[in-house]
Order: sequence, then C-alpha cells, then structure tokens
Amino acid sequence: MTPLYILPLRHDVWNILGVSLFVSQLFISIGAEKDWFELFQDSSFAPDTLFVFTLTSTLWLYVRMVTVLLQQKFDWFEKPLPRILTQVFFGIALPSVACIFFVAIYFYAQYQVPLSATSFPAYEFPFTIIVITQFNLYYLIYYFYRKTKTQAAGNTSFESKKSIVGMIGRKNVPIDLQDIANVFIKNSVVYITTFNNTRLSVNYTLDEISVFLSETDYFRANRQLILHRKSCRSFVNEANGKLLIELDPAADASLAVSQLKASEFKKWIGAN
Repeated sequence: MTPLYILPLRHDVWNILGVSLFVSQLFISIGAEKDWFELFQDSSFAPDTLFVFTLTSTLWLYVRMVTVLLQQKFDWFEKPLPRILTQVFFGIALPSVACIFFVAIYFYAQYQVPLSATSFPAYEFPFTIIVITQFNLYYLIYYFYRKTKTQAAGNTSFESKKSIVGMIGRKNVPIDLQDIANVFIKNSVVYITTFNNTRLSVNYTLDEISVFLSETDYFRANRQLILHRKSCRSFVNEANGKLLIELDPAADASLAVSQLKASEFKKWIGAN
C-alpha cells in the first residue's frame, strides 16, 4: 500500500480558492503602471480577476491531480528520480505551457492583441512558473510532514503492534489488527469494520493505519478504503478498466479500484 499523504480535497479547496484570489490580484498588478485602487476602478478589473482566478485554481487542481496519480506510481522515497522527472514534466512544464495557451486566447478574445505584444512574456510568465512550482512544493512539503507524523504515530510496525483503540459511542474498544476486515472514510470519519461485522470509529487517518497493517494481507483500494484479502468476496472487471469489489463484511465507501491500480490489485489478490 502506498499512502498518498495529501490533504483531503474538501479541506484543500479552501486553500486553493483563497490563494487563487490572492494570486489573481498580484498577477493583475505585475507590470501595471497604476496602483491597485486605480486598477480596481478599471472596467477590465473584474473580467481579468475572474479569468486569472479561474485559471489559477484550475492549474492548482491539475497539479493536485497529477500529484495524486504520481504518488500511486512513484513514491518520493522509493523512486526519487522517476518521481522528480515526472513531477517536473507533468506538474510544472505542462501546466506552464497550458497557461501560455489560455492566456493567449484570453488576450486575443478580450483585447484583440497577440500575446507577444503584451507584458506577459517578460513579467507575468516568469511569475506564473514560480506560482506553479509553489503548488508542487506545497504538496511535497505536506508529503514530508504527513510521512514524518505517520512514522511518529506508527513507530511500532505491524510486526510488533497488535491492536489499536476504536470507539463505539462513548466506549473505547481495543481492536486486534488481525480482526480488521476493512478501513474506510465516511463523512470525514475513519471507521474500522471487524470480521464479526462490528463497526468502530478511530482517531487515525487511513495513511496512519496503513503503517500498522501488513501489505501482504491489506490493500489500499482507493483514497477511501483499505481492505483485507479475506474480506474480498469477489470483483468484477468494468468496461472502463476499473474493478468493482464485493466486500464481506461491507464498507460504506467507494468499492472501485481505478484502472491504474487494477493490475496491482489483481497481482495482490492472486488473480494473475
């Protein structure tokens, strides 16, 4: 199981929106001969702000998606060189090129001028590369932060740690690791289902719990679910390359394995 070590989107979206709004104001101010209050009164302020805000948030979401996909394939510690190369190409180079394309379209549609006749190549584009690089560094820093925290919380590996504590109402209940059938997230709460179909909430993230569990017996199916081999009753090949899993005991989470992880799951479960 490869932990993703990334902030949940429902929390990350507020960072994306706030920073994108701030960046839009910096972007508009770069190279301008007017101060911000004069720019604010200009008729182009609103459409420019909306465009830059939308472009910035879209590029950030793209970097986030790329980071998630690459983390499933190339962990920073396990495969550092492939990860650096792919992260730079897909996370910095491609969105930078895409930014040039969309800005060129906007300038031509809004102002009827080619991009080369504007200050964008000299001022805004270098700033754009810096901002996109910061998006990537944000997730890299968060990766090391979560990994360090997870290692501290799980300094006892699955070989020596025998149980964790879950909660049913006000009761604290010890759970033997070998009794865990699946672990899933629902409404921002992490739950464990045992093989006797008892469901308990726990004060751990899925990444932290994965440290305790044997990779031979457990598989991280997606961002919402970890399952035990014995809890997988069957799985079905979907037309889009995904796998749909049937669990017993059941879990209130997405039971789909993505196309990218399908072959890894089949290898783990012993299907091929």
